Amino acid sequence: MKKSARDFADINFEDQIRDTREIIKIPSVFDEETASPKTPFGAGAARALEAFLRVAEKMGFRVKNIDNSVGYAEIGEGEELAGILAHLDVMPAGRPDDWKYPPFDAVVENGTLWGRGAVDDKGPAMAALYALKALKDAGVNFTRRFRLILGLDEENGSRCIKRYNETEEPPVFSFSPDASFPVVNAEKGILRLVLTKRSANETSAEEISLLALNGGDRFNVVPDYAFAFVKCGAESRGRIKNILEGMAVSEKDGGILVEARGTAAHAMEPEKGDNAVQKILRRLKEVDFCAGDAEAVGSLCELFGHGIGGEGLGIASEDEISGPLTCNTASVETRPGDRAGKIFKVKLDIRYPVTLDSQRLIENIARKAEDSGFEPEIATHKPPLYVPKDDFVVKTLLDAYESVTGDRPAPVSMGGGTYCRFMPNSVSFGPVFPGQPELAHQANERIQLEDLRKCTHIYAEALLRFNERVTADWDPASHCTHTLNDVTKQNPN
Repeated sequence: MKKSARDFADINFEDQIRDTREIIKIPSVFDEETASPKTPFGAGAARALEAFLRVAEKMGFRVKNIDNSVGYAEIGEGEELAGILAHLDVMPAGRPDDWKYPPFDAVVENGTLWGRGAVDDKGPAMAALYALKALKDAGVNFTRRFRLILGLDEENGSRCIKRYNETEEPPVFSFSPDASFPVVNAEKGILRLVLTKRSANETSAEEISLLALNGGDRFNVVPDYAFAFVKCGAESRGRIKNILEGMAVSEKDGGILVEARGTAAHAMEPEKGDNAVQKILRRLKEVDFCAGDAEAVGSLCELFGHGIGGEGLGIASEDEISGPLTCNTASVETRPGDRAGKIFKVKLDIRYPVTLDSQRLIENIARKAEDSGFEPEIATHKPPLYVPKDDFVVKTLLDAYESVTGDRPAPVSMGGGTYCRFMPNSVSFGPVFPGQPELAHQANERIQLEDLRKCTHIYAEALLRFNERVTADWDPASHCTHTLNDVTKQNPN
């Protein structure tokens, strides 16, 4: 009996696990210290791409490394190019003590693969490669070319995919194994802002002042730690400790150190986290600071200290396609300013519904922020993505999912952003199954091996269907309704 592509996926599965583990062991976090013209995103990211392409080349794929920024593995023949969009860079692992196993050891225990990148996105990238290999091993006659595109900067700006688009052929259609099943056909717009407030007041030795307030770092992570240093006289310390009861408070260097801990989560789902910056802002607002610091802390708390829907900025909204707007207070920091004052900087990550007028959103934020003395600046703006559910790509992926799982849920939306925004007729497809927790960007990232096997089956089935289906009567332009521009460093005014 002739073996199917799924049979070959099973035959090759132990090799797939081995190769996935080897890629996870390479810490491919963006690294400024080793970034250079030859390794633009750091030595670790370049090593991961080189190792992945080496695996693909041994399998018989045509491979290309484009400036250690992005690469691809290609198989098949024909004029039409279909794409798979994945990435090999990963988020920082965070505190080692939060992990059951070291994040780059790629431990397998009781049918589970642990490690940074197991879900996002090294495990799925390798699953897509082995799905293509399964078609090759099954003797499939390729009617079009399939190209697995591998970026190295998805977590830090997607500059790699822009580099690809400068010189390389774009796929006619593609999917990205970088989100969830069954199909993600709508991605919210992503607006990232830096808001700055200057406080120039001088304080006397007797007044209570805020010398430092810091927490969080990356836009796309709910911060799990924040601290503040409050300068105060000995006679005030007992009273301030009482005000901050329940927080981690200690006396240090003639003042009080206040620490807040929360729970990290992906900014696309801030409801799954516990924002440490917001926690500390709400408590600091109760302290009787000097006039300038009291005003600054009050405005920080009012605008950014409550909720995840942008309530403080007056931008709460939602639509039927993609759900509610979310706003992650990603970080706050203080820096010395003029005349013994200070500068407060806040980072916001806003995921807004696909039907929302982005220009009006930006104008509303700017107006509200400026009323409280903040100067807003857009760091990045990625318009939303939406591909209709009757699209050829969406229907083919749903067919493949149903053929393996027996289920056919409706397409879903998400607040996350993928490479699909930068390619025509592209949607996300796996690896997280309905009802499963989202472990990307979190400590103890992991994937069940049987889920990884099922993903490989689904991807093999989808690729087989794309290989067999004719798209001659399908007009891509009529189905691609998302914009592909990434607006950076714009002034919202």
